[in-house]
Parts: sequence; C-alpha cells; structure tokens
Amino acid sequence: MAITGSILWGIMGVTSQYLLQIKGLPALWVVTIRMFFAGIVLLLADYCIYKRDFFAPWRDKKTIVHMLIFSFVTIMWVQYAYLSAVEHMNAAMATVFVSLAPIATIVWMSLRSWCIPKFHELLCCISAVLGATVMATHGDMTTLSISQEGIIYGIMLPIAGVVYTVQPGYLMKNFRPSNVTGWGLLLGGTALLPITQPWHIPGAVDMDAFTIFNIVYTVLFGTAIAFWTFLASLKYIKPQIAAIYELVEPVSAIFLSVWLLEVMYQLPEFLGTVMILCPVLYLSLIKESHNIMRLLRKKL
Repeated sequence: MAITGSILWGIMGVTSQYLLQIKGLPALWVVTIRMFFAGIVLLLADYCIYKRDFFAPWRDKKTIVHMLIFSFVTIMWVQYAYLSAVEHMNAAMATVFVSLAPIATIVWMSLRSWCIPKFHELLCCISAVLGATVMATHGDMTTLSISQEGIIYGIMLPIAGVVYTVQPGYLMKNFRPSNVTGWGLLLGGTALLPITQPWHIPGAVDMDAFTIFNIVYTVLFGTAIAFWTFLASLKYIKPQIAAIYELVEPVSAIFLSVWLLEVMYQLPEFLGTVMILCPVLYLSLIKESHNIMRLLRKKL
C-alpha cells in the first residue's frame, strides 16, 4: 500500500507537469480542481467503509480550530507549493525537494528545543543542502539552472512538509487520517472555488481527451487513492518504514519524467538526488533500528 501510494504520487507529478507546462493551466486552477474533487472522493470512500464518526472532527471547539487551520492553511499551502514547484521546475526536481521535509523537520525541532542536532543528523542536513544546491546550480555555483521562482517554491516545499507533519498531529492521532484529509481537501478546494472559478477554462487551453484524462488521474489516482493507500498502510507498518517506501515517489517521478516528458536529468541532478535521498533513507533506518533496540531492552 505504501509503495502503491508513493508510485501514484510520483506519476501524479508527471501528469501535473503535463497540465502546467505543456497545456498551460495555472497552478492554482489545478490545485482547486484537485483538492475539491479529491476531497469528495476521499470522504465518500471513508463514509462507505466506516459508516461512523463521519463528522467527529467538527464536534469540539478545539478540533474545529485545528481543522480550519489544516484546511485553509496547511493542506492548501502544501498543494499550491508542490504544483507551483512542478510548474517552475519539473516533476522530478519538485518531488526530490519534497523529500527534504525530514531534514527540515530536524532543523525545526533543533531550533524549537534550542539544541544542536546529533552529529549524524548534522551530516545528513549538510549532505541534503549540498545536494539541493548542486541540483539548483547544475554543478556550477556561479549560475542557476532553475528559475528564481523555482528556487523559492523549492525552498517552500520542505517547510510546507514540516507544517504538514507537525500541525495536524493532534487530528491524525484522534481521528481517521482519511476523514481528516478528506475534509481538509474539500474545504480548502471549496474556499478556492470563487477565486479560481474552475468552470471557466483558462485562456486558449484545449481540453482534449488526453488533457481530461490527466486531470482525472491527478484527482482520482494521484490524490484520493494515493492518500488512501498510503494512509491505510500505516495500519500495518510503522511510519518510519512507510517513510522509506515513500522514497519510491521521487524515483518514479524521475524515471517517468525522463521517459515520457524527455526531461534532461544529467549527472549533477543525479548526484544531487543521491545526496538528498540517501540521508533521508539513513535517518529512517536509524529511527527504525532505535525502536527495535528499545523493544529488545524491554523484553530483556
């Protein structure tokens, strides 16, 4: 389930790049369509499967405040930052920058507790930052291979990832993740409807059958089903193991971008990707090994 969700997300990056760069659809327009309809699909699936506690997050003032922040700030920011990064870079680079979220989380937790990260965490942070720099400059520190807008959204992605990890923590612990995510997507998408007016097709965009197929995939498989399968996997495996499988997302996005969209992914981009993904994989493995050691000590 975790691998399936990650692959679906990776493919969604490629379909989004087609919609944004080749068809010329605005990122906010795609965000609105994606959030609104994916939220409906997730909530329908949640209701059909569980048939209980459908409105649970809305029965308490504290959770209502959390839900409103999650819907109108957290999830909206994550969706817009990612698709804008795809628009100004490409799906491959955007998904790699998304993978910086665990590194950004370490930095945030260190700043919050006013302590220096552990030595191995510090090395991982340095490696990841250098990897992002190599990707942004194509190995030439005097020039940028990515537009300034791309750099800005690339920096926003791991920050948004930290917010998405920290802010809804209370909601995810106390309610079904599928229910919380569905409500967040639906409300965020609904709030954007009067702004983007998605019923008006932008400019001279030709809504041919292939374009509609990409939109349907982005909404149904790349968002609703991807979220559902990945969240469902957490019933069977630990979050840190799921995080390891989540690295399939950038790998699939890179492969498909090079194959289908003929994106140039040369040695500097490859080295930068390795310098980012390897520390993330290492940190996930270290966390899992620490949990195993704790269990062994308890048994002994």
